[in-house]
Amino acid sequence: MERLSIGHGAGGSLTQELISLITGRFDGSPLADGEDCAILPGGYAMTIDGYTVSPLSFDGGDIGKLSVCGSTNDLSVRGVKPLYMALGVIAEEGFPIGELMEYMESAAAVCRSLGVQLVTGDTKVVPRGQADGLFLSTCCIGRVNRKDQLGALNMRPGDTIIITCPPGLHGATIAARRYGLKVRGLSSDCAALWPLLENILPVNGLRCMRDCTRGGLATVLCEWSERAGLGIEIDETLVPWNEAALSVCDILGFEPLHMAGEGCAAVAVAEEEAQETVGLLRKHFLGKSASVIGRVTEEHPGLVGIRTRSGGTRLVDKPVGELLPRIC
Repeated sequence: MERLSIGHGAGGSLTQELISLITGRFDGSPLADGEDCAILPGGYAMTIDGYTVSPLSFDGGDIGKLSVCGSTNDLSVRGVKPLYMALGVIAEEGFPIGELMEYMESAAAVCRSLGVQLVTGDTKVVPRGQADGLFLSTCCIGRVNRKDQLGALNMRPGDTIIITCPPGLHGATIAARRYGLKVRGLSSDCAALWPLLENILPVNGLRCMRDCTRGGLATVLCEWSERAGLGIEIDETLVPWNEAALSVCDILGFEPLHMAGEGCAAVAVAEEEAQETVGLLRKHFLGKSASVIGRVTEEHPGLVGIRTRSGGTRLVDKPVGELLPRIC
């Protein structure tokens, strides 16, 4: 019997296969549209995610901050204001209570900054050796703030692709910690995106947004391209790379486009409103590096290409298997 591999949780093609197997056991719902959160009747939206990051604390955040940012970001990229949260805690016997409270305070601080209320939850303590310290899960509910739903199916040929900050900072930070690399200036981009993305919701030509978590920018663009049946072309020289993150990728042999961010979003918007959108993003400190990186095209539908610094073009694909497990 085939068994799960770490790659099935990586956010790439194996994850998509696993999700299809799981959802195939349930009756299909029109509300399950394959986006980061489900838009519910009455103008509400819901999402859930689990957090198993190792190490639990890292430059730029910890598992508590990550757990709130990750789930609220899944709402934010669909134009949904986060309002309520349920928190699940699975801790291992012997885990220090003081350390657990530090992570809870980190989570609470993000909730306070967003006005999100913790309304229910669950705690489990499992025997020593049956969990690696601490796992968290968060389910968030919010209110839709746009009349039209944001999603990849809205994309049109000629639309502009924008990224809000350098890609891959979270993945590179975790990788550096795991492999004992000391890289000056490298820190996770872990952040709640609602205050940034709220600013561009009034843009009429806004098509879709997605936070570039597991599988990185490459996976987001590939999924958009496949769902919309359109091509996407990006330019390597336009991406606001972070040199510290690139150095980690160079040393470890990782593809930077596959590295995860936890405060980085890709945005697709009508061409005529692209510069306005970039300007709005740059007004917030989380979007000061926001840049146009490419466009949507009718050519090569379902595929993503990147124009390289040397003038060539290569295919961008989703990662197969796991580059680095337990980054989130």
